[in-house]
Amino acid sequence: MIRHILVAVGAHRDDEVLKTAIDKARHTGARLTAVYVVDTMPWWAMAGVEYGCPDTPQMVEELERTVQRRCNETFELDAWDIHTRAMTVPLQGGVGRTIARLADELDADLVVVGAGHHPKWRFWEARMSDLIARCTRRSVLIATSAQTRQDRDARAGEAARRHAQARASAQLFWMQPRKRL
Repeated sequence: MIRHILVAVGAHRDDEVLKTAIDKARHTGARLTAVYVVDTMPWWAMAGVEYGCPDTPQMVEELERTVQRRCNETFELDAWDIHTRAMTVPLQGGVGRTIARLADELDADLVVVGAGHHPKWRFWEARMSDLIARCTRRSVLIATSAQTRQDRDARAGEAARRHAQARASAQLFWMQPRKRL
């Protein structure tokens, strides 16, 4: 039974993750907590201070407020009938480990994360959902957007079609010698 859902939101505007968590919370009657993990000392902010731009820490704080405001607006519009809250947490270790630690602290039954977009050249990095699942015993739900699902299904359909063509041509190749004998 799911009583508390923790949804990890990012700085980019991806309402699909929040909407998936809201639907799941409404379906199960669970509380919903949206968390944004904030790196209070990102490398780009410190580089800006180093080169004479002292406003960059304020930019980090403004980004934090913007994400929290966006979550609260989404909750007011779409989740008015369920218990919700939005919070920001400072980064301690990695993002995935911070989310997993928070899920344990809040006793969340389910963690909802986005599918994410990793560049292919960083093959050594684990997906966020895998990292969270390794660091906690909570269930992890990966929310994808409709466009991502369509792209994935199209790629899978294309791969299945090529595989079927390869099998058909291989069968014809092997059947031809048998017909001649």
